[in-house]
Amino acid sequence: MASVILPTVRRTSAMDSIVAGLRDTDELFIVCDSEDDPIWTAAPPEAEVIVAGDPVGCSGKAHALATGMERATSEIIVWSDDDVDRDDDGEWLERLVEHARRDGAATEVPVFVGDGFWPLLEPVFVLTVTYDVLSGSHVWGGGVAFDRNVMDEEQFLRKLRSTVGDDYLLSEYLDDPWIDRGHIRRVEVSGTLREIYHRVVRWIKPGYVYHPLAFTAGIGVFLALALGAVVFPLAGISITTLVGFWTYRAAKIRRPSVFLSYPSFILLPILLVLGAVAPTFRWGNREYRWQGKFDVTVYS
Repeated sequence: MASVILPTVRRTSAMDSIVAGLRDTDELFIVCDSEDDPIWTAAPPEAEVIVAGDPVGCSGKAHALATGMERATSEIIVWSDDDVDRDDDGEWLERLVEHARRDGAATEVPVFVGDGFWPLLEPVFVLTVTYDVLSGSHVWGGGVAFDRNVMDEEQFLRKLRSTVGDDYLLSEYLDDPWIDRGHIRRVEVSGTLREIYHRVVRWIKPGYVYHPLAFTAGIGVFLALALGAVVFPLAGISITTLVGFWTYRAAKIRRPSVFLSYPSFILLPILLVLGAVAPTFRWGNREYRWQGKFDVTVYS
């Protein structure tokens, strides 16, 4: 038995793939903001819809996950995002649950792809976000299962309702998770400049607020490497492209964007600084000011 928690306000194709993987003993909780959300009347009959209400001092997703965990009855908790389509006939859930029981936690691996301006940044996020999960540094909140008995759940939920980085926080509570390297999840993202800006800040900000000293040192290291790549362009292009091909191969994807690894790497220090200094960012229908690990202000 497992308790699957899906924060969303609308029905998506990803939801149908989650339902397809449910076993007779599993329970699915769809957590929305209010009864005015479209999902309230469009949810599949296999799910129980929970209204979480507006978050205070945390992201809407973190609040929804905490609300779902409070309702869940299984020892195994599964988090999923509403934009992750799974096409393996429900085996994804069985794999995650099995390994969560055996190893305490199991995570899928995301790779974020898109059009517009996104391919220019795609290689660097394969190198950072995707490879961080592949290497075991973090779990991915869009597809993770864990045994709730391995943590102090009361403390965890209290912290979850005080942050934005739900998977960053969860990673602190889980040791040596099993990684599903055989099923990399492609997640489509918007390629507009506005959407990219808010996504970049949201993804990079956790590293800064959770580990500010290491993050600041990392900016210096990547800035020095980027400057070296600019001063010695032939070496820079060769090395960054080879690293790009290596990370894309590790992520089991083939995308022409790998040939943009050089300019993508040159932009990385700028992205890191942007994530650290940007005062606010939008996520869904809310704006957030995240000034400390557990210092979040929400603006509707």
